[in-house]
Amino acid sequence: MFTTRLPLRFAHCDPAGIAYYPRYFELCDAVVEDWTAAVLGVDRNTMHGELGMGLPTVDLKAEFTAPSRLGDMLDFTLRIVRIGRSSLDLGIDVTCCGEARFAVRSTVVLIDLANMRAHPWPADFLDLLKKHALADKDPS
Repeated sequence: MFTTRLPLRFAHCDPAGIAYYPRYFELCDAVVEDWTAAVLGVDRNTMHGELGMGLPTVDLKAEFTAPSRLGDMLDFTLRIVRIGRSSLDLGIDVTCCGEARFAVRSTVVLIDLANMRAHPWPADFLDLLKKHALADKDPS
């Protein structure tokens, strides 16, 4: 599993200092961006520019369990739920000090930016995704 910790900043909060829910999605997108670079070895600049590929979200579901407040350190855990021909189902669980805050389930699709159509995972990416997915399932 890929884990990272991000602070809940002023820009992420409403006037009451509570996380504004659209900003949670922004934070999750940042986690997916960091995960892509770590797992596939390709940052978004390279993916979009040199490779001409994108990884947009096509489905998104969220469950909010407890509020987060300005200054909270949020722990994000991302795992692969399913690997498709050109898609991935991802799960992102977010906690603060061990307390569940929210969870996101999303589907992302690899696309060719020139024609905006789904593109099958290149063999090297697919191998890396499968290794990462297997590591997520290994309890040791």
